Amino acid sequence: MALSGCANFMKYSLFVFNALILVAGCGLVGFGVYTRTNDLGVTSTLSSILGSTLLPTLSLVLIIAGAIIIVLSFFGCCGAIKEVKCMLLTFFLLLLIMLLGFIAGGIVIYAYRNKIEDITLQQMKISLNSSYGSVDHKQVTEGWDSLQKLFKCCGVRGGINSTESWAYYRFNTGWFMNQTEKQLKYVPESCCRDRVNTPNLNKCQGITDRKLIPYLKPPATPKQENDELFTEGCFTRLQGILVENINILVGVIAGIAFIMVLGMVFSMCLCRRIKSEYDDYCE
Repeated sequence: MALSGCANFMKYSLFVFNALILVAGCGLVGFGVYTRTNDLGVTSTLSSILGSTLLPTLSLVLIIAGAIIIVLSFFGCCGAIKEVKCMLLTFFLLLLIMLLGFIAGGIVIYAYRNKIEDITLQQMKISLNSSYGSVDHKQVTEGWDSLQKLFKCCGVRGGINSTESWAYYRFNTGWFMNQTEKQLKYVPESCCRDRVNTPNLNKCQGITDRKLIPYLKPPATPKQENDELFTEGCFTRLQGILVENINILVGVIAGIAFIMVLGMVFSMCLCRRIKSEYDDYCE
């Protein structure tokens, strides 16, 4: 029996909605498989810096989430287009579980944000301390270099006067301690704005201008600042980017939650209309 009016609109809207989330689910599964199997690119960079277990775990979460979304969209599409109440109810329950999981995940991340931050910082320090510059850990070196070039940062965290930003290399890393050249480099090339012009590069690395950082230790006076050197730690830089875009992030999260609630409302309304119109037809 064909539905009419508003019920018909909800039926096809729900079908289109689920067709779109089917594509999203397939995309999540594909991206999860890609990040789990790919040894190159951004995923490899993050794995080398943050540890070898974090990315595989996150990729597995993406695959599972994508699979759940595919199943969800199947019930939604079939339930809507075929007007099957039990499938629509299953779609509603799965969507409700996903929404609750979404909320619970956000609460857990917020509650443990300090611990997550500490673990991330610890992993960054470990990889930089003993692995950066080592011939046996080229992937770590390339990962850090890519990160520092991309985000224009240097070291782990803090600003110009921190011992954990640009100064972290001279105080903690094997890369600095194992240098054999007569002229020591106090930061790697990836911490420099101009990596092509030799005089600027030498100035940045503390080889030529010894009245500026990084040859001088922190804290630095305004006259000792080096305009060729990235002075902000990478973790701090990434935090800043997140804060700058927090409104966009909140908007995206709110949008996803709204769409999920809308899908639940449409599925329940459609269920009621299917029953109502079927009863009217029988009478």
